[in-house]
Amino acid sequence: MLEFINAHLAFFIVVGLNILFSIVTISLYFVDKRKAIHNKWRIKEKTLLFFTYFFGAVGALIGIFILRHKNKHWYFVLSAIISLVIQMLLLYFIY
Repeated sequence: MLEFINAHLAFFIVVGLNILFSIVTISLYFVDKRKAIHNKWRIKEKTLLFFTYFFGAVGALIGIFILRHKNKHWYFVLSAIISLVIQMLLLYFIY
């Protein structure tokens, strides 16, 4: 078992980063939506897009389509889809 983990360590690190940053990204989308509803200070779009590209594509897609936040901004949807494709290709080539 340990040999399998050592042989695929880079794959497990990338998967772990995807899970961690997806949780952070969906949390940011959730907080920003709540702040938008209550007319309070918002999270910058640059921050949301940064976390989308930095291993948070799955969380961004959940935030866009399930929380329905930023779904009318085409560049958020396109960024999340492109980022997801890039992350899946990275996983494919690492494994």
